[in-house]
Amino acid sequence: MSVVVVMVVAGVAYFWLRGARQSRLRWLARLDLPGTWTWQDHDGTLELAGELSHGTFRRLEAGSELRGEWRLIGHELRLDPAGAAPVNYDLRFFDAGKIGLRGANDEARVYVKTPSNVVPLRRGSG
Repeated sequence: MSVVVVMVVAGVAYFWLRGARQSRLRWLARLDLPGTWTWQDHDGTLELAGELSHGTFRRLEAGSELRGEWRLIGHELRLDPAGAAPVNYDLRFFDAGKIGLRGANDEARVYVKTPSNVVPLRRGSG
């Protein structure tokens, strides 16, 4: 009897974890972070390259450039610049192509994704 209970609990845990993972992947695809983001109402860009949840970044603001690695941890965007301390931002998703970042000192920024001229090609399933 206890084997059946363990199997049921394991099955429920498996389907719950699978559903949570699929939800996370859908959310990451909807965020679509890799690309060039323009700081709304200010002169600055944030270029994110790599996968949907991590990669490299380049930030240009007021003539200064910062490069390093980025990673999305939960709802927090972590920028880890080369040779500097990492910076964490609370990421807020407003709409497709529009995000907000709030820093530790309550600095809030709104970024709008710059459209790309690259059209993704999907392979047919046949």
